[in-house]
Amino acid sequence: MRPLLFCACAALLAASLDAPAAAQEAAPPPTAIVHATVYVPGGKAPLPNGTVVIDKGKITLVGDDLAPPAGARVIDGRGKVVTPGFIDAESDVGVVDIDGEEQTDDTDVRGDMTPAVRMVDGYNPRSAVVPITRFEGVTSVVVAPRGGVLGGQSAFADLAGDSLAEAIVRPVLAQYASVAEGIAQRAAGTRGGLWNMLREALEDARFYATHRAAYDANGVRQLSLRRAGLEALVPVVQGNLPLVVHAHRASDIEAALRLADDLKLKIVLSGASEAWMIADDLARRKVPVIVDPLEDLPARFDRLHSRSDNAAILQRAGVRVIIATYDSHQSRLLWQHAGNAVRTGMDHDAAIRAVTETPADAFGLTGYGRLEKGAVANVVVWSGDPLQVSTHVEHVFIRGREQSMETRQTLLRDRYRTLPVPRDGTR
Repeated sequence: MRPLLFCACAALLAASLDAPAAAQEAAPPPTAIVHATVYVPGGKAPLPNGTVVIDKGKITLVGDDLAPPAGARVIDGRGKVVTPGFIDAESDVGVVDIDGEEQTDDTDVRGDMTPAVRMVDGYNPRSAVVPITRFEGVTSVVVAPRGGVLGGQSAFADLAGDSLAEAIVRPVLAQYASVAEGIAQRAAGTRGGLWNMLREALEDARFYATHRAAYDANGVRQLSLRRAGLEALVPVVQGNLPLVVHAHRASDIEAALRLADDLKLKIVLSGASEAWMIADDLARRKVPVIVDPLEDLPARFDRLHSRSDNAAILQRAGVRVIIATYDSHQSRLLWQHAGNAVRTGMDHDAAIRAVTETPADAFGLTGYGRLEKGAVANVVVWSGDPLQVSTHVEHVFIRGREQSMETRQTLLRDRYRTLPVPRDGTR
């Protein structure tokens, strides 16, 4: 009897394990958000009585004053605002858990030339920071390296799922270079020396791409990087992968533009505190610029001309402005950073695009950052204007699935909201 009993128990156990998995994989019914103010792409005015339908992970319908499809779950959006999920275009979410605690910081790799480092290999989708960030309407992040002349490769992640396979959308999104203050002196002694290091590495990668066989046979001159670093830079020099250049001083930004012209690179500027000084040139070249509107003081020598309306000046000049937090715990306040850009003169709807549509377009993330038919259903329902402090998030959908609004913070709030009364009646 024992073998039969064992087989029966094993079958029941297998069935019990398979049932939740099957239930989890089953697609939810369509969801229709109706009668809401809906932000649509392309700079068009928001729909005042909009409908958004989500089905099988995609947006299947967007329009004004449309009836929901039969059988759909309906969310009444009267008085509410619907936007694409916000994208923090330069973030430490998932790679920094505790600021100042070295063991929980996976952003800054030792060394100045580490282009082969991949941030995806250090990303933790189970970090407690992930649901807290998602709670505030951020559904996706660009996880970027910090430091180094060539710091490595960023990853693009959705803030959902308990595994890398579920969370990571693009394991390699862009390569990162930095000429920010301190790096030149540490790595090369001078700015000129730093730009020479960077140019030499990129030119060596271009040479390597067409001489791999000779390289393998040890038949070429010595190159500035090892094979892994050269391989990581090949997509950059071939124009297939963006090079994000972190630079603040206007002259450094101009040097980055010259490098891009000489080597035919696709670049994105980051930091860019003094970018307002050359806004027209950036607009003419159609170079995307990532800024933090709260970076508004001359905190270092390479940003003496910082000003609070940097984002507004760039936007008015026609520059593709992207707003980011450059943070882990503060990534949840991306809406506040965008709101501050509006406070100092940036167009309100352009600020919404700066955390949705514009970063998606800059990094070639098809289907992200927009509410249109066929787009990835990363959707947020807000109680009001997303950039106002009195507004809160009511619903978050990532790839069509509504996300839990429970976080470590809400659990602590609920735990201590009502304290037990001691037996003697005192508190």
